[in-house]
Amino acid sequence: MIKFSGRNHSMLKKIAFIGSGELAESLLKGFLAKNFVSADRVWMNNRSNKGRLNDLEKKYHVHITSDKKTAIEGAEAVILAFRPGNTREALEGIKGYLTVDQLVISLMVGVPSVFINKAVGKKLQIVRAMPNTSASIGLSATGIAPGEFVSGKLLDTAVDMFETVGTATVVEEKEIDVIAGLSGSGPAYLYYLAEAMQRAGIREGISGEAATRLVLQTLKGATQLLEQSGESAEDLLKAVATPSGTTQAGIDTLDRHNVRDAVADCVHQAIVRAEEMSAPFSE
Repeated sequence: MIKFSGRNHSMLKKIAFIGSGELAESLLKGFLAKNFVSADRVWMNNRSNKGRLNDLEKKYHVHITSDKKTAIEGAEAVILAFRPGNTREALEGIKGYLTVDQLVISLMVGVPSVFINKAVGKKLQIVRAMPNTSASIGLSATGIAPGEFVSGKLLDTAVDMFETVGTATVVEEKEIDVIAGLSGSGPAYLYYLAEAMQRAGIREGISGEAATRLVLQTLKGATQLLEQSGESAEDLLKAVATPSGTTQAGIDTLDRHNVRDAVADCVHQAIVRAEEMSAPFSE
């Protein structure tokens, strides 16, 4: 894996989102907040949910359209953000409008770039990206995998886009399923932990408000210390879990429940599911 730094490309004149779900909105929100693109240069499209499009227009002041030709034509970057199960139908509906000089960014889990090119009958410049919903606050961890025909210039543009909303790590396409299970789904694992800790605090007698406040600040402080201290997670754990102390008692309990193994299996099963989702699109 190679981490790239941004190259400060000029603002794109038009970006089209084909699909407007939660991940698309997270990216949109992040791009606008970081001034990567202005709202008047963004077009949002989905298959049939006009109410959703109207909400996005009202909230972000972007262009909306149910017509895919209107959304795609003239766009320098087209972001495919529809559900993998809708891939064949969706690609059939847009293949006539996509061009080989556009940057096509696919957010779809399990859909290889070779399948997309075959479905549209063109050598599109595809980049597969696996961000997470933390993009909405500029803190996504995104894996980026270049397809066969993407130019270095457009790959750089894709990296810049996602570094605007967090970090971008370029990987080989065969590794993108790992990214999906590790960082793509990763925020949910921390939400799960936060919820469990909050419930534990409430069970032990403190208010829900106090439990939430304490847990959120604890997670925030721990992640920032891990990032800024230069020490590994293992070293920080050893430093705080002194023998016979309260922290060590808690860690011993986690070990008895094999939590490390459970986390590893959690990530593995997410990766397995990503691989299963790719099966229908394999040649």
